[in-house]
Amino acid sequence: MKASVLITGSTGMLGQAAVSLLGNRGLGLSHEALDIADADAVSQAFTRFQPQVVFNCAASTNVDLCQTDHTYADSGNVTGPANLAMAARASGALMVHVSTDFVFDGEKGAPYTEHDEPRPLNYYGASKLEGERRVLSACPAALVVRTSWSYGPGGVNFPGRVIHWATEGRRLRAAQDQIGSPTYTPFLARGILQLLEAGAVGVVHLAGAGQASRFEVAEATLQSAGRKGEVERAHAIDFPARAPRPRNTALDCSLAASLGVSLPPWREGINAYVGTRQDKPSDPAVSAPHQTPTSTP
Repeated sequence: MKASVLITGSTGMLGQAAVSLLGNRGLGLSHEALDIADADAVSQAFTRFQPQVVFNCAASTNVDLCQTDHTYADSGNVTGPANLAMAARASGALMVHVSTDFVFDGEKGAPYTEHDEPRPLNYYGASKLEGERRVLSACPAALVVRTSWSYGPGGVNFPGRVIHWATEGRRLRAAQDQIGSPTYTPFLARGILQLLEAGAVGVVHLAGAGQASRFEVAEATLQSAGRKGEVERAHAIDFPARAPRPRNTALDCSLAASLGVSLPPWREGINAYVGTRQDKPSDPAVSAPHQTPTSTP
């Protein structure tokens, strides 16, 4: 059985978006179907499916767990991507790997370009950065796409939590000093495929156009959802976590734009996401409010 595009991590938010977008051109494999940290399993998958492109949406994305469990972090963010890149090079397949704005320390004070030096603040960011390097070392023609604050249908994410909290009448507080480029995963999947079609290689930034604080994202989400309720301004320090978070990791996506690829403004992504919601207030996946990005960043 051949697959034009092999999508790893297919049950994550970006993986689901890629599977939906590609239709019968893509074959999605969940972590249960393919553990990318298992080199033999990866080699067997390439032999069996003979993909022309491998689209790696798999990752270890629990930022706080990465901080304390480096084996967890490295398996999904370092070893796994390296295995895929080596198999792609050996088979002649194109490799697409998704990385994160958390490779930066957030202290620049302006959107980050591909030329800015990464300085991760936490082990999640460090493992993602090492994964980028392993991928490009094993497969120099790979495309590494850094994105920011990704969210979408089929997963737990910050805008989704905001809607749940409002539905349940919870007090809503969000940091006004934590800034990124919110990115809707269906838009991201489409943009990545456009970058492939444009022949992009190396590191490219791709995220929702513009930048926003967590506070602004929460406000925009409630407004789009037609929910009554106010969001209180807070600060990142009010939400302690094991892993430190960078303050401002908005991404400059000028390089992608020069290739003819850009994503809609971040507010359009929020509106599109809210339109997909069928909320169940008793959803057990909702936890106490925090601000950890839990999807492929």
